[in-house]
Amino acid sequence: MSLLYLPVELLQQVLAFSLADHPIPSDVLCVSHAFLELGQPFLHARLQFQSIHQLILFSQTTSPLSCVPKALSVTLAGGSADFEVFKHLAAALERCRNTLRASDKIRENSNRRGHAGEVTQVPLELLSLRLHSHTNNPHLGYVYEALSIANPTTFVWMGPDPEHHFSTAIVPSATYHLLRALSTWTAVQHITLTNLSFPSDALGRNTPFARDAPLLPALPSLRTLYVGQATLLPPAAVAALLARSGQDALVRVRLVDAYPLSIWGPRIRRRDVEDAARGLPGLNDAQREALVVRVRRILTCEKKTGRLAGGDEVDAKGVLD
Repeated sequence: MSLLYLPVELLQQVLAFSLADHPIPSDVLCVSHAFLELGQPFLHARLQFQSIHQLILFSQTTSPLSCVPKALSVTLAGGSADFEVFKHLAAALERCRNTLRASDKIRENSNRRGHAGEVTQVPLELLSLRLHSHTNNPHLGYVYEALSIANPTTFVWMGPDPEHHFSTAIVPSATYHLLRALSTWTAVQHITLTNLSFPSDALGRNTPFARDAPLLPALPSLRTLYVGQATLLPPAAVAALLARSGQDALVRVRLVDAYPLSIWGPRIRRRDVEDAARGLPGLNDAQREALVVRVRRILTCEKKTGRLAGGDEVDAKGVLD
């Protein structure tokens, strides 16, 4: 019995599984015209790129997508990301934005109503990156250009290496442009960042930011933040984040293997952030104590990945109070 004789609903489920597992999804769509019509929306709804070549081909195609994407992920092995990866990502998101604009225009015409406003960002349920950035990359400005086109609910940027391999995938200059892009997002609720180095440190060096500046820009919708395998992260920046007014939605912050300086020093403990909270300028005694209570309620600091020697390796894995 041919698959084409299956009920449409069942065939859609078969195609969904096939497209998710097949190394070359377009081969599945080429089986028949019916496969193309039914399968393309599944492929476009959750865009997945596993090579720079795939990303370039997608970004260079100008035709509208079959639907507005709900999720976009880029997973590149450690050595495969070239210096223009975020330039290509910007072009890929621009294609998504053009599809959204075309969809909105069709909807406006069918409803016979006026212009609803210029589409500036692509709303996504998930924007996920697993790739390296490079310190000597002259195109890191495209980190901001690309990410500011999106407006995700959940954002993940992790290194592509195994968890036990401590590497810096998001270099300080890339982190700087990332934080600029975050300031344009209005819908983000969950952020996961790992394998990164911040453009700041406890001594106020190597940074365009003030020593007591909040870790992230104002994000009123943010609910959870996970920061793992991070270096040059000042505890005062975490305290300032929790002290900022308008962050009432924030219910959990996890710092896992986070260091104020290098990985050869001690990890950040919760009491480090509590001490930083007590020393923040511009707060009275009552506000500082209220902030300490908020730190204890929301923040957890953890040890997960061990080293051979140095720092706080005598501590057991788990929560660091």
